[in-house]
Amino acid sequence: MSDDLDLGEAAEYILAERPKLGEDEVWAVLNELVTPPARGGDDLAVALLGGTHPHIRARTVRLIVREWRAYASIAVEDDWED
Repeated sequence: MSDDLDLGEAAEYILAERPKLGEDEVWAVLNELVTPPARGGDDLAVALLGGTHPHIRARTVRLIVREWRAYASIAVEDDWED
């Protein structure tokens, strides 16, 4: 995944795709992880967020990470900015 992903755009995408998610939760995950974890890294992300943001459920972290990966795959396509 690219280190150049814009967290603001990622948050907008995630919230547009999943409007029932809390904006604070989305930002907590994005700011804590900085880049979307690689496939198979969900458990590590859940453990990290569980320690720093115990109010965010594991299911919510996984959902945010899944949508973040979707955003990342779209953002790296050549025609994303066109």
